[in-house]
Order: sequence, then structure tokens, then C-alpha cells
Amino acid sequence: MKIDELIKQRKDQLDVEHAPPEVWQGISAELKKPKTSHFQWWKVAAIIFICFSIGLFVQNRLLQNQVDELASLGDISEEYSVMENDYITQVNQLQSAIPINELKEQEDYKWIFEELKILEEINTMYRSDIGKVNKEQLVGVLIDYYEKKIKLLKKLELEIERNEKRNTNEKATTDHIRI
Repeated sequence: MKIDELIKQRKDQLDVEHAPPEVWQGISAELKKPKTSHFQWWKVAAIIFICFSIGLFVQNRLLQNQVDELASLGDISEEYSVMENDYITQVNQLQSAIPINELKEQEDYKWIFEELKILEEINTMYRSDIGKVNKEQLVGVLIDYYEKKIKLLKKLELEIERNEKRNTNEKATTDHIRI
């Protein structure tokens, strides 16, 4: 028997406006059953996980702030603070006297800027480990950083002067040849 014939034969049973009471009793019994608490445990586990993750994030931020606060010599002693301020002043004076942005792209000075970049990367990496080293090591490394940076900036000044003299001599030589 085909399904179409079966539907035609039982059409009067299918055309009902309301479901019979026994059907509603079965539905209502299923609705009244208590839900299992399995899903509730997942919610609790998810909340614990989220709280734990937030706690780790906050702790990491607080530790990072402590490391950032220890990132200068002035945090160790007043004497080191004065020394660091002198170094910073020297670095700023040297940098302000040099047209750094103009020179970065010139081949003659690239090696100095690469050295400065490597020095900055090492300094940043070391400062991120400040909480793991003792203060004497920190002082030595930070002083060494400033001294090397000052030396490199002075070397850059000397290279600029040397190149200017060379260019002046070349120009004088070419002017002399034209005469």
C-alpha cells in the first residue's frame, strides 16, 4: 500500500483540531520531569575556569607593573638616580644634535643604527627579567647600556664629521679640476 492511499483512508483521524487527552498527558508528563544537573556542572566549571583565567591575567598585569616600576636605576638608590639622569641627559643631547631620521636610511650609517637597535632589544629583554636578577646585576647592565649607547652616538657623530670632510675634499678636488 502506498503512503498516499494510507493518508486518504485515515484522513478523518488526521483532521483533528485538538490532540486527544492521552497525547497531552504524555507531553505534560515529559515537561514535568526534572532536568538532569549535568548541564549545571558545566556552568559551574566554566565559571571557575573564567574566574581562574581572570585571576591569572590580573596577577600577570600586577607583576608586569612591578617590573616596570623597577626598570630604572633611581628605584635602587638616589645615587643611581642621579647617575641615570646624567646618562639620559647625555643621550638626549647627542640625539638632538644628530639628524637621526635623515641618517637612518643612508648606507654609511646603517651599521651604527643596527647596533643601536640590537642594544635596545637586549636592554628591553633584560628589563623584562628584572625581577629575576639581583640589584647589582641590574645596575651593571643598565650602566653598561647607557655607556654603550653614548659611545655609539658619539661614533655616529664622528662618522658624520668624517663623511662631511670627505665630501668637502671631494668637492674641492672636483672644483680644482674644473679650473
